[in-house]
Amino acid sequence: MDKQMHALSEFIDRLIEEKRFAVTDTDVLRQIRSDLTERVEDRVNATILENIPTEKLEEFSAFLDRANAEQIQEYCRKNIPNLDELIAEALVGFRDTYLNA
Repeated sequence: MDKQMHALSEFIDRLIEEKRFAVTDTDVLRQIRSDLTERVEDRVNATILENIPTEKLEEFSAFLDRANAEQIQEYCRKNIPNLDELIAEALVGFRDTYLNA
C-alpha cells in the first residue's frame, strides 16, 4: 500500500507543477495538496464503486466495515479484473479536467 500512496503523492506533485500555481506560501500549497489528494481519492473510489459487480455491492459494503486497506485492495482486484486500467483512466481524466479548468 505504501507504494500506491507514494505513486499517488507523486501524481499530486506533478499536477501541482503542471498547473503552475503562483503561490509560494507553504500553508497554501499544503492545503492545495490536501484538497487534490481528497479529490483524487474520491475519483478512484467512485471508479471502484462504478465497476464492482452489482451482485457484489452489498457484500463489498459489509466488507468495508471490517477490512483494512490492503484487504480492500485485494477484494477490489479480485472482483474488478481490469482495476489498474480503470484507475489509470480515472487519473488521466482527472488530470485533463484539472489542468484544463
